[in-house]
Amino acid sequence: MKAAISLGLIIVVLRRVDFVTIWEKSRQLSGALIVSVVIMFAVQTYVAAWRWWVILRHHHIDIGLFATVRICLIGAFFNQLLPTSFGGDVARAWYVYRTGCGKKPSVITVLSDRIYGMLTLACLAIISFPVLIHFSVSNDALIMIGALSMGAALALIAAFWLDCLPGWALRWAFIRHLGSLSEATRAIMVDRRAVVPLLGLSFLVHAITVLAIVVLLGAIAPHVNLLLCAALVPVIMLMATVPISIAGWGVRESIMIYGFGLADVRPEAALIVSIMVGLSLAAVGLLGGVTWFIWVNRDRPKRSVA
Repeated sequence: MKAAISLGLIIVVLRRVDFVTIWEKSRQLSGALIVSVVIMFAVQTYVAAWRWWVILRHHHIDIGLFATVRICLIGAFFNQLLPTSFGGDVARAWYVYRTGCGKKPSVITVLSDRIYGMLTLACLAIISFPVLIHFSVSNDALIMIGALSMGAALALIAAFWLDCLPGWALRWAFIRHLGSLSEATRAIMVDRRAVVPLLGLSFLVHAITVLAIVVLLGAIAPHVNLLLCAALVPVIMLMATVPISIAGWGVRESIMIYGFGLADVRPEAALIVSIMVGLSLAAVGLLGGVTWFIWVNRDRPKRSVA
């Protein structure tokens, strides 16, 4: 189903662009710039791993930072390999569980990391909203962006308080598990040694995405309003997280073409940026695949040679 959605959206996108223009604009990307963008997303994976490590330490799970980075790289690989955006989260929880940690804390640390990442992204979209107003983005777009950003933020804030639901709701095991997640996620907020670096690293993760996209746009569409484009990135990435396609392909391209169109970016330029983001993430995932292959073969029991 997700493969069909990705393919369908890509076909729709390709019917709206001019391939000659795409070729001409893509030639403006130098090899050094492409490598720089890939490095940015590799660094982003390290920063995201550092954020998760802060959560692991809060839960007294003894995994080193280097091992956490390695697990996050493997998660990036499974995000690209599996037809779901949560494949990497499952892989991360599994490797934490393999270290001897219980199933419940293994899952909670991963989901808490996801919640904080999404919440800071929604907050960035809200913070960027005045910039959109200043540059006279259309009222219809402002209403949609405002509703989406506020709705996402409120929903994620509500996820901190699910353990406070009425007793009748907590009769179901699934709701009780969500309540445990809320309690554990909220506990981080009162731990000053954890929450300050956690929020700082969360914002840094998204700032790297903004920087990489602005760098790409600056190379292929230097005459557009880059400040407005930077303000649009958080809400674009927030919308692109909807898990209805394979590794975001198709959804990301459609949303970037619409979103950057509000800043008068040509569809061809927006498509090139989206493809470069996807390929950069795939490159990081490939590095994670190599890491996974090495780890699996290292941990495989050696058979005695007869």
